[in-house]
Amino acid sequence: MSSSTAQEVKKRSPQEWGSQTVGFALHDCARRYGDRDLLIFRERRISARQLEVEVEHLALGLLALGIQKGDNVAVWLPNLPETCVTELAIARIGAAMTAINTRYKASELEYVLRQSDSSALILMPQFLTQDFVAVLRDVIPEFPTSKPGELNAAAAPLLKSLIVLGEAQPGMFGYSKVLQMGRDRLPELHSREQEVTPDDVVLLQYTSGTTAFPKAAMLAHGQVLRNAAQMAVRAGIDDSDRVLSAMPMFHVGGSVCALLGALTMGYTLYMGPVFDAGKTLELIESEQITTYIGLESMFIALRGHEDFSRRSRASLRKGWTAGTSSILRMVADEIGIQYICPLFGLSEGSPNVCICDWRDPVEKRMNTMGRPQPDVEIKIIDPATEEEVPTGQKGEICFRGYNVMRGYYKKPDETARAIDKDGWLHTGDVGFMDADGFITWTGRLKDIVRVGGENISAVEVENFLCGHPSIQAAVVIGIPDERLGEVCMAFIQTSPNTSLTEEEVIAFCKGRVSGFKIPRKVRFVNEFEMTGSGKIMKFAMRKKVLEELGYTQ
Repeated sequence: MSSSTAQEVKKRSPQEWGSQTVGFALHDCARRYGDRDLLIFRERRISARQLEVEVEHLALGLLALGIQKGDNVAVWLPNLPETCVTELAIARIGAAMTAINTRYKASELEYVLRQSDSSALILMPQFLTQDFVAVLRDVIPEFPTSKPGELNAAAAPLLKSLIVLGEAQPGMFGYSKVLQMGRDRLPELHSREQEVTPDDVVLLQYTSGTTAFPKAAMLAHGQVLRNAAQMAVRAGIDDSDRVLSAMPMFHVGGSVCALLGALTMGYTLYMGPVFDAGKTLELIESEQITTYIGLESMFIALRGHEDFSRRSRASLRKGWTAGTSSILRMVADEIGIQYICPLFGLSEGSPNVCICDWRDPVEKRMNTMGRPQPDVEIKIIDPATEEEVPTGQKGEICFRGYNVMRGYYKKPDETARAIDKDGWLHTGDVGFMDADGFITWTGRLKDIVRVGGENISAVEVENFLCGHPSIQAAVVIGIPDERLGEVCMAFIQTSPNTSLTEEEVIAFCKGRVSGFKIPRKVRFVNEFEMTGSGKIMKFAMRKKVLEELGYTQ
């Protein structure tokens, strides 16, 4: 399809995308852009029309495996072409993708597979140093002796089919084989697509909060399509842009903001399996990237790389991230992304809640997270009274609107605690609103630590540490880190007549939990500071540590 023909197809507003499905967005994108590159993964370039065909083949294969509308399909993959194809194929048949972090270890994988009721799992044999098949064997020892598609696993009773990239392995279907299955099911696929609605759940995104186990935010087709399109419009990104995303596909930053932004807006999206600052700088120069989206730590890594001054970044103009004012100014002034747009969001918000417009005054873009998306309301409340506070006063950020999740999967009590009777989602984040309606984020009420973009439940890490026979009690807090924003620090109370070292605690964690959850510092205490009601005074402990480390709050 020529560019002139592409322009003849009506472009939809973000609001219009709210009444569509992901399958429709894929077809619409192929119709608009045809043979133009849509996705680029290193040496592989995939046009909009090629993507549509590959998604169709996998969707037919999933139908042949018996995946039903409303089923959940787990995806344990890094940023690969197959990951994009898988997400869209699952959406086309009315199922929901269960996104699994590639750094998960056995206990974390087992929890997600069981709690999500996933009927199939798509994985690769190995990624970086992680042997996925070996980890899976620890969780589901039955699979090597099972017939593909007939798994009967004690740890995940509803899981029936395993699909592995590359060659088939015992108990698993090969991904290429699944692409060849179901070619006679095209009428069934078309019929199934007609059953899918914009209100159907398309993504289960696991997110940590104050509970010991992650919760899966349920996001619907119309929500994520509209959200991705609106983010792009605010950031000034359109079909003329070449967008480089460092956001992982197992998070909404990759699966929604980047990929669905490409479908709805038609920009060319560049992705890769791992973030590498040197290769990123090289790609920006060679491909004349116009837009970069990533985490605060990634921008720091780009600026600090030895090739930074040797590579041209003249093509860069746009981008979005969440970061401090000093980071945003560095991104604008030194990296050269003049129209950087800061934002605030969370998985429960589909995910974006507010983002600056690229045309907003520089001071707003350097010091706030922007205004709410259209049809999204924000209020700032006193968390003790739940009364709205005056403009400029700090409080808990609450929002309501089209982007509020459908709830936490199979967790009605947690859903009720998060979303009140009037539809307001209480984020647990602290901030304030200025007279112009711009939001500034200042901290968290929630007991979570944010490590390089990963939300970590302090309770989850504490419970894990208490599994050590010599640990009687543990408290985990977040402390500042120049590269990752925050890292975990643990306060340990040992059991009577036992002793531990910091090195032994860290060694106990390695290989058992994801690396980003492992405490970087460990301090041993005889007792914890307590409130009069018997609660541990975490904020006081953190305040004292920050003072010792030379940080001011």
